[in-house]
Amino acid sequence: MNRPADIGARMRELTHKHRSRFFAVTLLAVLMALTLATQSFAMTAAKVTVDRDTGGQLTRFTFAATTDADEVVSEIDFLFPKGFDPEQASVKATLLDGLKRIPADYSHTIDLETGVVTVTFNPPIPAGSNLSMQIHNVMTPIAGGTYELPVEYSTTTTGVAGERRSLDGLTFKYKTPPRAEAFSRWLDNQDWVTSWNKVKFLNLFLKPQQFVRAVPLLFAGWLMSLALVLIAFPISIIGGLGTAFMKMAKIPPVRWLASIYINVIRGTPLFLQIFVVFIGLRTMGLRFPDFVSAVIVLAFNSSAYLAEIFRAGIQSISKGQFEAASSLGMTYWQAMRYVIIPQTVRRVLPTMTSEFILLFKDTALFAAVGIFELMLRSQNFVSRSGNLTAYVVAALYYLVITIPLINLVGRLERKLAQSEHGIVAAPSTRRSRRTPDLSSKPDQAATTPGSR
Repeated sequence: MNRPADIGARMRELTHKHRSRFFAVTLLAVLMALTLATQSFAMTAAKVTVDRDTGGQLTRFTFAATTDADEVVSEIDFLFPKGFDPEQASVKATLLDGLKRIPADYSHTIDLETGVVTVTFNPPIPAGSNLSMQIHNVMTPIAGGTYELPVEYSTTTTGVAGERRSLDGLTFKYKTPPRAEAFSRWLDNQDWVTSWNKVKFLNLFLKPQQFVRAVPLLFAGWLMSLALVLIAFPISIIGGLGTAFMKMAKIPPVRWLASIYINVIRGTPLFLQIFVVFIGLRTMGLRFPDFVSAVIVLAFNSSAYLAEIFRAGIQSISKGQFEAASSLGMTYWQAMRYVIIPQTVRRVLPTMTSEFILLFKDTALFAAVGIFELMLRSQNFVSRSGNLTAYVVAALYYLVITIPLINLVGRLERKLAQSEHGIVAAPSTRRSRRTPDLSSKPDQAATTPGSR
C-alpha cells in the first residue's frame, strides 16, 4: 500500500511531464507556423508608389520589396488594372545587397491585351536582396481613386523549382485632375494644337494648353486685385474730399499740412510708398496684415490725387452758385452739400473713373512684396511652366476691367461737354494724370485726368 507522500510525489512528477510536453508541442507549432509563413512569401515589405498626383497622364510606378533569405526570384509580373495603358512603358531595376549594389541583367515584355508587364531576371534575383523597380510612362485613367496592383512572381526555393506566388493588397492612389488640366491634356493630342505650337511666337505667348491652365489659376489673383481696389478706392474718395477742403481752408497751418501731404505722395513713386509701409513700418514694430497694408498704401496714394481732382472741380464751379445759395439762406456747408458737391461730382466723375483704372493697374506692384494678386500669380505660373502665356492671360484679366471703364470715361466726357457747352467732345487719344490747370480753362479742368 502506497503512502500518501509517495502518491503526492508521483502526481507532481506526472504534472511536470505534462507541462513539459505542452511547452514542447506549443514551441513546435510556433516553429512550424513561422516556417510555413516564410515559405508562403518570397518578398517582404513590398509597396507601390506613383509620381503623379492626378490621373490621365504618363506616370512612373515604383515597386520596392525584399526577397526572402532562402529564395530567389526569376520573374515578376505586374498586372495593371483595366484602363491603364502600359504600351509606352519602360523598366529600370536596381538590386542592393545591404548597401552594395548588385549588377542586374533583365528584360521586359508587355502584353497590351491584358495590361501585364513581365520582367525577367537572368540570373535570378539573389536571396535576401533589396529590389527597386521603376516602370515609366504608364498612362493612367483620368478618374482618381485608390487602385490595387496585383503582382505575381516565380521563385526557386531549396528543393522546389518554379513556384508561382502573388503579392496582394498593393495599392496606390491619385486624384482626378481639375477640368482645366484635363482639357489641357486633351489638347496635347490634337493635331491643330501641334501645328499651332510649331510657330515659335504662338508657342511662347499663346500656347493653348497653358492658356486653359492659367485662366482658372489666375482667377483668384484677379479677385484679389479687385478686392484691393474696391476697398481702397471708397476710402480714398473720403480722404481725397477731406484733403481738398483742407487745401482750400482759410487757416494756413491746415493748408500747409494738406499741401505737404499731397506734394509728398504725388512726388514719390507708389513703389517706394509700398516699401515704406511693408518694410519701413514693420522695422519700427508696426505690423499689419498684408491685405490691410496694401489697402492703406492704395488709399493714401489715391487720396492725394483725388484731393487735387476734387479741389479743381470745386473751384471750377462759378462763384454765382455760392451767391445764389447764400441768397436762399444756406450756410457755407449747406451750399457745399446741396449745390456745389453734386455739381462737382458730376464734373469730376470721368477723372475719378480714370483714377480707378490706374489704381487697379497699380495693384500689380504688390507682387514685389509677396501679395498673391494677379501679377504675382502669373509670375509663379510662368516660372513653373517656362511659358509666357500666363502673362497674356493676366493682360486679358486687366482688360476685362479697364476697357469698359475707358469707354465709360469717354462717354461721360462727351455728355459733360455737350451738356455744358452744347458740343460733343472728341475722344481723348492719350490720358494724362496731371492736376488740372484751372487758370486756363476752369470749366473743363475737372474732366482732365490727373497724373502720377
